[in-house]
Amino acid sequence: MAETGYIPCDWEPRKETRMKSHKELAEEILGYPIGEDGCAPCPGAALHTTQSGPRDWRIWFDGEGKPHEYCFHQSCQSARDDFMRVLYRAISAEERGARSTRKATPKYQRPLPPAPKARKVKAEELNEDLALALAGRVEEEITFDWLRDHSPVEIPGNPRAWGELLLNELYPAGARILVFTAFASQGQYMYIVKDGVYKLGRKPGVEPVKAPRLPAGGDAGVWYLTAPVTGKWEPNPGKRDAMGNLMPGRRHAACCTSFPFLVLESDVLTADVWLKILVQLADPIVAVYTSGGKSVHALVKISAATPEEFNAIKSEYVLRLSAVGADAAAMTPVRLSRLPGCMRHGATGENGTYFKYDQPRLQELLYLNPGAVHGVPILTMPARQPRKAARS
Repeated sequence: MAETGYIPCDWEPRKETRMKSHKELAEEILGYPIGEDGCAPCPGAALHTTQSGPRDWRIWFDGEGKPHEYCFHQSCQSARDDFMRVLYRAISAEERGARSTRKATPKYQRPLPPAPKARKVKAEELNEDLALALAGRVEEEITFDWLRDHSPVEIPGNPRAWGELLLNELYPAGARILVFTAFASQGQYMYIVKDGVYKLGRKPGVEPVKAPRLPAGGDAGVWYLTAPVTGKWEPNPGKRDAMGNLMPGRRHAACCTSFPFLVLESDVLTADVWLKILVQLADPIVAVYTSGGKSVHALVKISAATPEEFNAIKSEYVLRLSAVGADAAAMTPVRLSRLPGCMRHGATGENGTYFKYDQPRLQELLYLNPGAVHGVPILTMPARQPRKAARS
């Protein structure tokens, strides 16, 4: 027999096999290839209540290889949760096998795809004809009273109850929500859900003091940060002092624990037109309230875990809604929005000059639906109580 360098024996070492990447495991479970942008058919597509699109669902992996996913639809959540549980088990099994039989093999044969960056989308200019045509599909007048009549959570008659009602309904117990009476500040109050209100110090090291209730108003109104926070002062990567040191803050992204909501508002449409557009959207709108000025804000549930995930979702909203009046500049992960039930005593003009209103204006709560789901527009919600018949 010719020399081959092969030594026969009763046992052969196990051949080294390449460890599968987390993306490959996800593709095997899903049954479809995952695109470079992370998009693939949703594992819960059969549960979608509206037509599925090719970019509705995406999956990505952070720097540690942990998978994250998002779908534009909400009705498929249970199927997506099942998919993620199976994927986590497969990843764990793959890594256990790698540790026991492939010690010399790199953890990943190739780099995992990073968390997707938001597509650089440009907000479209207002197409007034398109906005009016969309609003024109709704024949009924959508008034503030109409919205309150169709709010799944009854709006109390006392406006001072609105702020706590909104925060208690939309955030879990223990969530820390910053409240502001000065927009360009680090926040004057902390509302801890199911616990109460605390007056905050202006600098680190000052202990908060229990307050009786949320502020009743402010010179330019009252705001809340839509992303819950840790309540701690953290170095702000985007702000340095004269010596180049990172300055502390408690309202920047590193202080936020999640980014559950996106704000839709329009400063270019009249309130009646904007409301008729909002009530037709299939997005899970959990609240609608006024600014105490000319605009109406809608809060959409998106459940983003990181700023990167938020911005990936935001790009879809910019593409879809900027042409019909939605303000793309308002769609930011760290966003202050108007707190309902508070009085706004004035406004700052374009030149930076403050002017006081003749009469304070109320930031009104119009609609509250913490259980909102994708595919159920406000327009389809039943009235909580019979509407009064118009007099003949």
